[in-house]
Amino acid sequence: MDLICDLSLAEHYKSASQRARVLSEGWFARNAYCLACDADEVRATAANTRATDFVCPKCSHRYELKTFERRPRGSLVDGAFDAMMQRVLSRKAPTLCLLERTKDWEIRSFAAIHSSFLVPEVVEKRPPLGPNARRAGWVGCNIRLDRIASDGEVAVVEKGVVQPVADVRRRFQRFLPLAKKDVKQRGWTLLTLQMVRELGKATFSLGDIYALESEFAIAYPGNRHVRDKIRQQLQILLDLGVLHFSGRGHYRLSD
Repeated sequence: MDLICDLSLAEHYKSASQRARVLSEGWFARNAYCLACDADEVRATAANTRATDFVCPKCSHRYELKTFERRPRGSLVDGAFDAMMQRVLSRKAPTLCLLERTKDWEIRSFAAIHSSFLVPEVVEKRPPLGPNARRAGWVGCNIRLDRIASDGEVAVVEKGVVQPVADVRRRFQRFLPLAKKDVKQRGWTLLTLQMVRELGKATFSLGDIYALESEFAIAYPGNRHVRDKIRQQLQILLDLGVLHFSGRGHYRLSD
């Protein structure tokens, strides 16, 4: 993987935004591979394809590319709120590829936000644009990266170091089964995973998670069987290989 962008691709562009688009998309087309299968390439979609910049020719997994000099950590500005929510609810959200580069267009980092982790709870509605704006009334959204469990972000390039392809794919593909679940079920599973990670323990007990019952109740106020749902989600995480059962109500994180 070459971490230097080909500046010649943007020689005929004067607009900074156009140059950024051409350079980042050019780098991605030459260097990216599919995370969801074993395809060694992804292909650019037709111009103006909504929320998808690249697609895998083998498994059709979708990717949306975002490029920054300094990538955001807490909140990522995205497109129209209604369009993103429609994609999330229909299980058609793309994997978000966050590309961080230097002023000289060397790649610092490349992280993928797994499409299965994009649920309504992480899509934040922005205020509508004011009456004097060119698109008055338009409503955008933010993707709340701080509401996504760390497992949902997979590093492909980290601090200028290319990560092993096999490791990247293993981490990403572990959560592909979640894509088959409806969005509400996924929301429960991902919230449970986030709570487990926030415990900060390699091993934990069922009681540790039950102690967070009030936080689950805030997220899902209509559910009267929170503990039952928690146990159900822990079983799903066991099936995904994220957890191992140690017996007597104790669990261990696999990595």
